[in-house]
Parts: sequence; C-alpha cells; structure tokens
Amino acid sequence: MNKAIHLIHRWTGLLIGLFFLISCLSGLLIVFGKLIGSYAPIFKLATKLHTHLFAGSFGREIIGVATLLAIPEILTGYWLWGKQTLALTRSSRKRGERGYSALAKMAGFKFPNWCMGVHNGAGFWSGLPLLIMILTGLTWSFGWYSEIVYALFDSADSGGWESNLFHTLHALHVGSWEGMLSRLLWLVAVALGASLPVSGLLIYLKKSRKRMPSNHK
Repeated sequence: MNKAIHLIHRWTGLLIGLFFLISCLSGLLIVFGKLIGSYAPIFKLATKLHTHLFAGSFGREIIGVATLLAIPEILTGYWLWGKQTLALTRSSRKRGERGYSALAKMAGFKFPNWCMGVHNGAGFWSGLPLLIMILTGLTWSFGWYSEIVYALFDSADSGGWESNLFHTLHALHVGSWEGMLSRLLWLVAVALGASLPVSGLLIYLKKSRKRMPSNHK
C-alpha cells in the first residue's frame, strides 16, 4: 500500500507540477496585491492567469482538473510524511533520543538532504491551508462541485444565504476571514506551496540518477 501511495504522489506531482506552480505563484501575487491594497495591472494579469491561464473556458477546465488532482497529492504527501516520521521516531528511540526529535526534524526543514527537508517542511506547514484553498476554489471551476457544496450547506433560511456562503468560500480561498493576519498566513502558505513542485522535481531527478545504470551515466 505504501508503495502505491508513493507512486500516486510521485506521478500526480509530475503531472500537475507546472500548473500547481503557476497557481501558487499567481495566487501569491493576488494575495500580495490584496494585502497592500493595490489594483496594478500585474495583479489583474495574475488573476487571469490564476483563473483560466489566459485561455478562457478551456484554461479554466485545465486549472480545475489540476486543482482536483492536487487533493490526492496533498493527502498522499501527508500519509508519506507520517509514515516517515513514525519510522524516524522508532529509530530515534532505539538510539535513546527523545521521541519528538523526529517530528521536529520532519516539520522543521532539518532533513539531512536539504531538498527533502524543504519538501517535507514546506508540505507539512502549507498542506492544510492549501487544501482549504483547493476545496473552496473548486466551486468556481466545476458546476457539479459547486452544486454539491451548496447542497451540503443547504439551509431553510432564504434571505441571502447563498450570497453569504459565496462570501465565506471566497474569504477562505483568499485568506481574508481575519483581515491582515489571515492574509499573511495565506501568503506564507502559498509561498511554501510554490516550492513543492520545484523541490519534488529535484528529488525525483536525484533519485532517477541514482537508479540509472553506471554505463549510462
């Protein structure tokens, strides 16, 4: 099972890595623009890139599919992170070290391999905020998903309920539910998220070189 999850995480990451990077970098510009209260052209361009890649409905579909695939990517990442943390914890205890040293290492960017450390630490701290952004953002990507979300939170109240839910989803997506503090948290999370496809690709390339036969190096 662990091998299957690892394969899902690796190949899903390679498949959506470029789109994930584009979404994070454009989202970073959007959040930063809202943070400083600017409506400069660069932030408007970032919004178009973030929502439809300058390709209209077709680009919106691509972003939607890539965003949907990011859900198993994040969940499998947490699974692999947890398995590795448990293994390191057992190893630390055998050496007489404190149990939480492995957790501190895996969450604190301190893995012996710097690239793996960046990937593990960034994934741990940004995964949950990114998952919230993904689950809320999908309501603007797919009509069927939006219908499910609105049906789940259906209410007998009629006065402006759908409008309130829309604003709640938007606030959770852009990080505006607690003003400046939540925007800053989302800004950091998106910045860390942007590093994940880069560090993930470097890890994959490094492991591929190790698996390559010596006569092909």
